[in-house]
Amino acid sequence: MSIHYDLYDTPDIQKKGEEQPLHPRVVFNGTIDQEEFLDRVHKFTGISRSLLVGAMQSFQNELRDLLANGWIVELGDIGYFSVSLQGPPVMKKKDVHAQSISLKNINFRAELTFKTNIRRDKWPRWMIKLHEYLTRIYDRPIPEVDYDDYDRLRRIIFEKIVILRKGMILNRTSIFVYIVKGDSGFGVVILRNNKVAITYYLE
Repeated sequence: MSIHYDLYDTPDIQKKGEEQPLHPRVVFNGTIDQEEFLDRVHKFTGISRSLLVGAMQSFQNELRDLLANGWIVELGDIGYFSVSLQGPPVMKKKDVHAQSISLKNINFRAELTFKTNIRRDKWPRWMIKLHEYLTRIYDRPIPEVDYDDYDRLRRIIFEKIVILRKGMILNRTSIFVYIVKGDSGFGVVILRNNKVAITYYLE
């Protein structure tokens, strides 16, 4: 199994006027709808299709009910679902009326994820230490991720790399940490010796 990709210019988000490195974007094969998804699960597991259809409907109904009652729903390794609200701009709480507050979005938040071409069992010690540190910090979902969240992640990574260097866990090879923006959102890239070591995502 492989993901097809193409390389694109990285936007100069901070407007420094400096040449930016290329970054990969996924070239999608298309969309798998619910019917085909259930067919694939049926073929892979042998579970009857009618049972899968009923389970999927129950799953969707329960998810809607929990979200409507203000819960964040975690689905194992898949990620988290939550809702966000919208209302008119007001300066004082007393000016807000329940009738003016409405549902804005159903948000999906995956846990801190990463992509790397380095096999997990081949990770150098500094990558292991950094990843363990980040997973402790990002043990809960961020309801609505924006650029500031990625900038915070970038700074956290940079500061940890400085600490790893001081502890002699990481040598003095060149490392750059920067934010990229693709079709599906932002990412934080760690470039070591002009090669992408790992990219982290918050969505």
